[in-house]
Amino acid sequence: MNITKIMDRVLFTLSVPKCVCCRNKLDYGDKALCLKCSTAFNDFKTRNCSMCGRMLNECDCSNEFLSAHYMKRVIKCYRYLTRDDMSPANSLIYSLKRDNRSDVLDVCTDELATAITNSIVDPENYIFTNIPRRRAALVEYGIDHSALLAKALAKRFGAEYRSMLASKAKKAQKSLETDERFKNADFYIRHDIDLSGRKVIIVDDIITTGASMGKAAAMIRSLGSKEIIGASLAIAYKDK
Repeated sequence: MNITKIMDRVLFTLSVPKCVCCRNKLDYGDKALCLKCSTAFNDFKTRNCSMCGRMLNECDCSNEFLSAHYMKRVIKCYRYLTRDDMSPANSLIYSLKRDNRSDVLDVCTDELATAITNSIVDPENYIFTNIPRRRAALVEYGIDHSALLAKALAKRFGAEYRSMLASKAKKAQKSLETDERFKNADFYIRHDIDLSGRKVIIVDDIITTGASMGKAAAMIRSLGSKEIIGASLAIAYKDK
């Protein structure tokens, strides 16, 4: 065993990483989820889209609201069920939002990269961006998790990442009813960007109603982008 592997094992032992779901100590080589929770997560992902019949991470079906806002395709990994569900799938998202763990980011990047590869033949030719986090949440958690995910995906595919939008939202979307979400989802363009003829992938953790993703897509469309695709770890909207 070389010195790098030895140091890696020592650091792993000292950090005492725990499963993001059951909180049991991880074995060396595990990332984010223990073997039991990882198995449950893999079983959970075997769900089909009710529109096209394919597994969710192999389909790019959109919904009516997003289609009306220039986003005809939405890539996703799995379905987000309820906010209180502490399943491995939801636990990954909760940890991504607040913990800034590299292993969690790696797992989420792997999942979304697989889904993107299933739907797009040339992801390297897209510009990756993200739904920006509210200022209050940035102060509270110190990270913009969607930006980290979008950057990791761009690096994975050898593509370009650009931070295009900033949030003007006053409240957290999860605390609002559907109608309020559309009013609260508000952004501004960070600086002049010419996207004429370019293709863009907008990354987020969860798409619920689609309010944030739809408004972001409309703004990016105004910059000249010829194609806009959504990419999210999970969807909560009904696909029927």
